[in-house]
Amino acid sequence: MTRAIFLSYASQDADAARRICEALRAAGLEVWFDQSELRGGDAWDASIRQQIKECALFVPIISATTNSRSEGYFRLEWKLAVDRSHLMADDQAFFFPVVFDDTQESAARVPDKFRERQWSRLRDDAAMATFAQRVARILQGDAAPPAALARTAAPVVVPASIVDTPKHTEDGFWLAVLPFRHRGGSDELAALAEGLSEDIVAGLLHFSYLRVMTRGASALHAGEMHDVRAIGRELGARYVMEGSLRQAGTTLRVAVQLVDAATGAHLWAENYDRPFKAEDMFALQDELVPKIVSTVADAHGILPHSMSEALRTKSPEQLTPYEAVLRSFGYGYRMSRDEHAVVRGGLEHAVEVAPAYADAWAMLALLYLEEYSLDFNPRPDPLGRALQAARRATDLAPTNALANNALARSHFFRKEIPAFRVAAERALSLNPFNGPTLAGLGALIAYSGDWGTGCGIVERALKLNPRHPSSYWMALVVNAYRQRDYAGALRLAMNINLPDFFGTHEAFAAIYGQLGDRTAGGQAVQELMRIRPDYLAIGRRRLEIFLAPDDVEHLM
Repeated sequence: MTRAIFLSYASQDADAARRICEALRAAGLEVWFDQSELRGGDAWDASIRQQIKECALFVPIISATTNSRSEGYFRLEWKLAVDRSHLMADDQAFFFPVVFDDTQESAARVPDKFRERQWSRLRDDAAMATFAQRVARILQGDAAPPAALARTAAPVVVPASIVDTPKHTEDGFWLAVLPFRHRGGSDELAALAEGLSEDIVAGLLHFSYLRVMTRGASALHAGEMHDVRAIGRELGARYVMEGSLRQAGTTLRVAVQLVDAATGAHLWAENYDRPFKAEDMFALQDELVPKIVSTVADAHGILPHSMSEALRTKSPEQLTPYEAVLRSFGYGYRMSRDEHAVVRGGLEHAVEVAPAYADAWAMLALLYLEEYSLDFNPRPDPLGRALQAARRATDLAPTNALANNALARSHFFRKEIPAFRVAAERALSLNPFNGPTLAGLGALIAYSGDWGTGCGIVERALKLNPRHPSSYWMALVVNAYRQRDYAGALRLAMNINLPDFFGTHEAFAAIYGQLGDRTAGGQAVQELMRIRPDYLAIGRRRLEIFLAPDDVEHLM
């Protein structure tokens, strides 16, 4: 097979494409560049198709021009390259997207396959020359292909050590996972350290709003003590995760910490003490990796939550599209009309500014559904708007877990249960580490009548991230209540800490009523009516949105 590079660009970007081509050729690389190599007509078309079929690397040039054009021959080139990639091994390096202007990844109208790679920003001749030299290293076999370092088939981002701009300044906070250190010469311990590092990276890559550097970016730091601030500067990463393994007899301690490389502040640290036997190594990885990944990365994890809280002082119009998505993650901790209005406003501004940003459309769909299910700031046709937004998200990013989650919830509230279950299963499979998706869809699966399956999924969510919002418990409370286990329902409800959410007091009022505690029940009713003076008018309708008629009667 040829070792040529196919350069794909919109005709208006020919000057920038020519400069990139010249940089690649100056590095001794063969480049297929249609202005100098190809001609129009059928032969031209056939030649392009053949060269995409045979090229070693495909370099799409992404710009404001490609964003503005809904049609163009470059889009056919992109489609042909994506189609070819489906025949490749998951660890095959093929796409190397580049940007030469201010186009943001979150707003770019590109195939999902391009988003699975780190983009290179080539703003000047020096950046182009660096890019060319690093691509040459890959083709010559001096650098490992970016995807070859992942143990699973999860999407992999090209490491900064292979394809890079001087720093990562685009929307997104970059996270580097350093190779876990281990003490002792045990081959089993070395294998476990390597496996944990690989599996954590693979797990983090399930989150569309994270920008993760793979092992290639930090491999030079394996086995050494880490100055995370210096490493963060070197890699262009704002956040750095590091870990260590120590063994004493049959006990293993896995220590993991997350550091803000800009300030040196420790955002999170945890020790996991477990019995260790070599034959149980994979089981240990399967237990620890989901906990670590979810605690750090899910929508209520350390990173998104800290970023969301830092953005609370900004008005919706001041937020970038990426910031609006992060800000929306805080809604689960403060379920109120005021919070809903602010978050919805930020997301509506986001999709106006970045109409191709799937995450923003997905989160906006969820906020529209809250208009219907909780009667928060309702506008006309919330279900129609939610479904439209969810479909826009899945059209833009078919494999985006947030988008499929929004689509599933939209179907549920429209009482389209078969379609709901299909979309829910897809969302859960696309990202099994995202606690909010598990908790939310698990609850809806339970409310649709499959209580055993749904509550089992909710319990998985509770175990993933100990810092989850207390709203996760609600489905388990309802399930205990419907089974007439009122004392159990009360014990579970005590875990809910949402004093401004009327649903909290609605649940307590029903439970205390069944237990015959008139004093506590009366206080719960007072709080319920304080928060929702219109509850007598909307209460039954709200419950009917979620529950079967018999369960509604039991609660009322």
